[in-house]
Amino acid sequence: MHKLLLRQLKRNPRDELFISENDALLNSISDAYTQHDQSVKMLERSLYLISNELNDRNQTLKDQLAMMKQVQGKLEHSIGLLNATVNSTGEILFVYGLNGELMSFNTMGQDFIDELGFTLESHWEDLLGIFKDKNHMLSIIDNLNRDPFQYLSGTIELLDKRFFDFRSLPQIQDDQIYGRVWCFRDVTTQKQYEATIEYHAFHDSLTGLPNRALLLDRISHSIATSKREHKKLAVLFLDLDDFKKINDTEGHDAGDLLLKEVVRRLQTRLREFDTLSRQGGDEFIIVLEQIESEMTIKQVCQDLLALIKQPFTIGSRQFVVTSSIGISLFPNDDDNANALIRKADLAMYESKSLGKNSFHFYSQALEKEALTQLAIEQELRKAIEDNALHLVYQPKVDLRTMKIVSVEALCRWTQQDGTVVPPDVFITIAEQTGLIIDIGCVVISKACLQLAKWRDAGITELAISINLSCIEFQNEALIAHLIDCLNHHQLEGKYLIIELTESIFMEDKFNVKDIMLRLNQYGITFALDDFGKGYSSFSYLQFLPLHYLKIDKAFLQYVESSSSSAAIAKTIIDIGHNLGLKVIAEGVEGQFMLDYIKTYKCDLAQGFYLYKPMLPDAIASIYLANHASVDA
Repeated sequence: MHKLLLRQLKRNPRDELFISENDALLNSISDAYTQHDQSVKMLERSLYLISNELNDRNQTLKDQLAMMKQVQGKLEHSIGLLNATVNSTGEILFVYGLNGELMSFNTMGQDFIDELGFTLESHWEDLLGIFKDKNHMLSIIDNLNRDPFQYLSGTIELLDKRFFDFRSLPQIQDDQIYGRVWCFRDVTTQKQYEATIEYHAFHDSLTGLPNRALLLDRISHSIATSKREHKKLAVLFLDLDDFKKINDTEGHDAGDLLLKEVVRRLQTRLREFDTLSRQGGDEFIIVLEQIESEMTIKQVCQDLLALIKQPFTIGSRQFVVTSSIGISLFPNDDDNANALIRKADLAMYESKSLGKNSFHFYSQALEKEALTQLAIEQELRKAIEDNALHLVYQPKVDLRTMKIVSVEALCRWTQQDGTVVPPDVFITIAEQTGLIIDIGCVVISKACLQLAKWRDAGITELAISINLSCIEFQNEALIAHLIDCLNHHQLEGKYLIIELTESIFMEDKFNVKDIMLRLNQYGITFALDDFGKGYSSFSYLQFLPLHYLKIDKAFLQYVESSSSSAAIAKTIIDIGHNLGLKVIAEGVEGQFMLDYIKTYKCDLAQGFYLYKPMLPDAIASIYLANHASVDA
């Protein structure tokens, strides 16, 4: 019987009869209690199991929650990094939905929206109003509508003149387009820098005129236009005469100001569609289009020469500069831009050779002459390499004793076939090509060697003068070679005289003086050649350490027939003596001229009337004969 039922029966004592009579009832009650107990146990078991399950699930949820928080943290960190990356790209990012509405943007996009006054609900069409070429952007949108999957890139300009590179990419997921990303990068500074580079690549930095690269393109374009319209085209090569004089005497700043003024004057005469280009230095090229006749070109050239010849005022000083112009024509002379320039250049040099301040048309004769000069240049190079140049010597006599005291070394060139190339031909070409330095070294070497030979033969008081151009005299390698030759042959510098022309006054006088003083230390003396012919300056005569003054023969050849020439010659002799210089008369060609320079106490003389240039052996014979007669 169930223990709970027994406990209740004991609380209410009954006899055994009651229990026996109600045995069935009691058993039923007992069974009910037992079933209840079992039900309670089952319920408790169920509650226990449920509780454990709930605890497990609760723990699982806690773990999942913790994991979710961790994932959320990582996600937030990733989103932060993504946003930071997007915001640091240096680009404006806009994301538009398929309906064209602005969905999202980065920080630079926000700044751009604020700058333009857009709202966050802006539509892509709102951007059209800021583009300079609105139709171009509309065509891009039309293309996207036809093919929304395409990638786009390019450059656009805003109304405020800013430039942006753009890229446009579709937002795609599972082969479906959900929107479009637009990326914009401000490239205004880069575009300005590129434009500056491009400008300087095709324009002269000083004047802003087209340079040679742009000029060639314009000439080629003009040639094509002239062909279609059956018009003539003229290329003018303009060079300022003696412009170097301005730079050297007044400095490059003054020269630059003068060049700018030259440009201004030229532009006042040219038409809007003509081209004016600076090639560097004082060289300009002008392209005249739509030319009807050569008379038109001549009139333009005359006007340009007149404009340039007008005095220039630079600072407080005035300068007068002339110019020389060469002209080539299309289609007469050529149909190539470079060839037209080259031929105009040839014609310009012809203008200079004819006296400057003039213009000259190209001709085939000029071309032939240029080819001849090129051939001479090539042969001259070979002659220098083969040691084919030689020296002859023209004596200078002391007008008191009429004895030879020095000789002038003169360079001569006889080709293998016996042809003698005149010095005024090959020396001019040498100066134009830079070969003059090589020739100068040859002359110095041969002259010093000859001095050594004469010394060894007992001729110890005979000096040699050599001519050096300004280019040669300021070439450090040539000066070093001269000193080396003196040392090599153990020569006294007093037996070497360097003759310089008046063009030396055009150079840096301080540099020239330094070189002269440096050579003075070796005993070398200096003569100023052709005095009075060019840029005579008394201040330079005092400034430079000169020893001799040579009168240009132009002032001596008319002393018999012209009183003014005679007066000038006498004045130059007096100037030389007053400055403590010995005066040399060159180009003495007659007895009257010889008597004249003797009368006015000229110191030395040379010329065909006295002695022609001759070989070293002849010089030695005459000198030794003179010396013997003196001894006797």
